Amino acid sequence: MAKVDVKMPEEFLLRLSRLGERTDEIIPKVLEAGGEVMLSKVKSNLQSVIGSGTKYPSRSTGELVDALGLSPAKQDRDGNHNIKVGFTEPRKDGESNAKIANIIE
Repeated sequence: MAKVDVKMPEEFLLRLSRLGERTDEIIPKVLEAGGEVMLSKVKSNLQSVIGSGTKYPSRSTGELVDALGLSPAKQDRDGNHNIKVGFTEPRKDGESNAKIANIIE
């Protein structure tokens, strides 16, 4: 799975620090809102490539797109907040959604 490490501008971090005690309450909400935007774009990109440019007609069931989702925002042991866009596993047929997405890519 791909990993993105986002560095925030100092001015933005300074504004965040002014939130004081509410930071731990607000950051997960911000991550979830941003994650929803990412999830929407990833789903759109996935739908646009499934069945396109193939030799045979698509047999897509929609299961791959439906399995795409967003994890809850969590804080790791280093104090970093994380959120993930990924697939629920496994599929009904026992195959890995991540493997199938990798093949399509």
